[in-house]
Amino acid sequence: MDYASRLRDDRFVIFLFHGVIERQTDPVRNYTRKHLERDYFASRLRSLIEAGHPVSMDEIAESHSGGADLPPKSFAITFDDGFLNNLTVAAPVLADLSIPATFYVTSDFIESNRMSWVDRIEWAVALSGPASLRFPWGGTNAFASDEEKRQVMSEIRKRAKTEPGLDLDGLATDLQHQLGFPETWAADGALDSKMSWSQVKELEAHPLFEVGGHSHNHGILALLDEESLERELDLSLSLLRDRAGIGPRHYSYPEGLAHCFSDQVIAKLKERGTVICPTAIDGDNDRASDLFHLRRIMAV
Repeated sequence: MDYASRLRDDRFVIFLFHGVIERQTDPVRNYTRKHLERDYFASRLRSLIEAGHPVSMDEIAESHSGGADLPPKSFAITFDDGFLNNLTVAAPVLADLSIPATFYVTSDFIESNRMSWVDRIEWAVALSGPASLRFPWGGTNAFASDEEKRQVMSEIRKRAKTEPGLDLDGLATDLQHQLGFPETWAADGALDSKMSWSQVKELEAHPLFEVGGHSHNHGILALLDEESLERELDLSLSLLRDRAGIGPRHYSYPEGLAHCFSDQVIAKLKERGTVICPTAIDGDNDRASDLFHLRRIMAV
């Protein structure tokens, strides 16, 4: 992906990353390039600073609130979820290049090193031998080779995110059981380890970096009833405050597509002091873009 080609003189872009690893070693896991190789990440960042101007999410918020215009071809770097490799691999690269970044962390991932529903499934599929899975939307899918495992994961990603009312963590548990694994929520290794709260504080203390919220359980906020939504937001924000001394200014929506947030979600975030909350909808932005509807570019 040529990141620099997305820069525009009269607009700004926000790149969405999840993780950065030293090298790719697993033939099944990370086929979506959720975690980029360190050398690739560094080369893409160098191309960006040669072509444009790095800015922080705070600078974007301040510009929208009447501050100075952003420079031409401005870009911001963001990470979702709270992977340990954000601190150990990505942050040193960013610091060496003097590029600011915002890291949105899911508080229960930090509390318990928990995997997301899709990582729980991918972990089990990768470790499994030849198998066949039954899905709640109907049908079965058999796999044996690495390529077939990648295909079944693509089908799960496509269907699960659009299936109304589907319990995604329940789906992950069911598929783990079908593959012969106990209910598993946490794993170590470059693709799964999350930061601790002390490591979140370390990241926040760096002058180039900001940390924000990304829910507590990584559920789709727009699908929660009002009481559950308030509990989800309050728990994530209170843990950020109490465990790491971080305020509510920055947030991002889990999944982040159009059906994943709503006017109600935005209103509840604003009530709690959130100022800026980007989506995961592809595109760029200008000074007229709403700070709670900002588009991001998935970095691959």
